[in-house]
Amino acid sequence: MGKWTAAILSLLVIGLGQFYAGHFWRAVAWFFGTALIVALLTMLTGIGVFIVAPILWIVCAWDAYNLAK
Repeated sequence: MGKWTAAILSLLVIGLGQFYAGHFWRAVAWFFGTALIVALLTMLTGIGVFIVAPILWIVCAWDAYNLAK
């Protein structure tokens, strides 16, 4: 239940799976880092949210899945 729960939590809110796995600072970095990257790319290109956000979202879930025990 742990690995899949962490991955699903990260799909709901970026960083929540890392927090569930016990990596608080990694969760904070994922949450604010993703928000910053997506915001900057959206302001600069206008389409950053459609291209980069889903990729970061999936990578975050994969990271949470690998962190959980």
